[in-house]
Amino acid sequence: MYLAKIEDLKKKNSSKIRNCFYNGKVWTKNEIALETGISKAAITNILKELLEENYIAYLGEAVSTGGRKAKQYQINKDYFHIGKIMLIRRKDHYCFISICSDLLDQTISEDKVISHKGSLEELKTIVKKLYEEDPLLTVLCLSIPGICDEGYVSICDFKELEGVHLKEQLPIKENLEMIIENDVNVASIALSHSLHYRNLAFLYQPAAEYVGCGIIIDGQLYNGFSHFAGELRYLPFYDHEFQDQMLKKDPLELLRLQIETVCCVMNPETVCLCSDATSLDTLKLHLPEKHQPRLFIVDEMYPYLCDGLYRIVINNKSKGEEIS
Repeated sequence: MYLAKIEDLKKKNSSKIRNCFYNGKVWTKNEIALETGISKAAITNILKELLEENYIAYLGEAVSTGGRKAKQYQINKDYFHIGKIMLIRRKDHYCFISICSDLLDQTISEDKVISHKGSLEELKTIVKKLYEEDPLLTVLCLSIPGICDEGYVSICDFKELEGVHLKEQLPIKENLEMIIENDVNVASIALSHSLHYRNLAFLYQPAAEYVGCGIIIDGQLYNGFSHFAGELRYLPFYDHEFQDQMLKKDPLELLRLQIETVCCVMNPETVCLCSDATSLDTLKLHLPEKHQPRLFIVDEMYPYLCDGLYRIVINNKSKGEEIS
């Protein structure tokens, strides 16, 4: 019983120290001790094991401040690699962007496929190519313009993927974890991290499809019970016919109405906006001044998709969660 408790404590300490390294920061033993509250003796033993495992890399000694030079450690950027696939719907075509990156989010390889179908077979080919070319690929993270719950795509701007269970259909090698998330949600995670706002909404207005909204509450993505949260296209007072007409005649006014609806429901500190249909320079909300959110204009969603996919993987790993 006593030995079991010691082993359990060691596992917990090891997990705490591993989690420190997922942010890519360079750490010293003293910094880890201050961050985790673990004794320096225990940290020394765990760091030794992590070095032997190749989980971390020894970078050398820090600049001396008068005493003994502190040893510096960082996560081994090639401990495993991350595959990122972004499905992007444009007005006249479909786009698949695939990226392989290391644990410091440095790009190893990148590919782009333009399609007039946006089919499952095309996605299968891209996935297979990604993991066949990189044996260190351990996690695959996809952003899709639609609703995916437990791997099943119910609604998607890539129409040929609707009704498809991607986790069952995509060719996945053994021990390759997969996560699939709505594209606007992915970008919302990146925006919350980069702007340091813990309560925000991100609305993306495509040129050809309906607006999507990502919701961050207290620093966490809110999906709802069936990943339906933020699907503003189904608001009962903005039916599809009305939205289609407004998107052609006055997309800015349509977006204003949708923003104000979100503000009345969740009262976000910040609203981030991106539109492929109109300029946002003249946008003004008709809300009481006290309840006006900050507005942050996003010129291009792609960089936030890249960063958001990386954040999702790192956040899951740092919590010790299996990705599903």
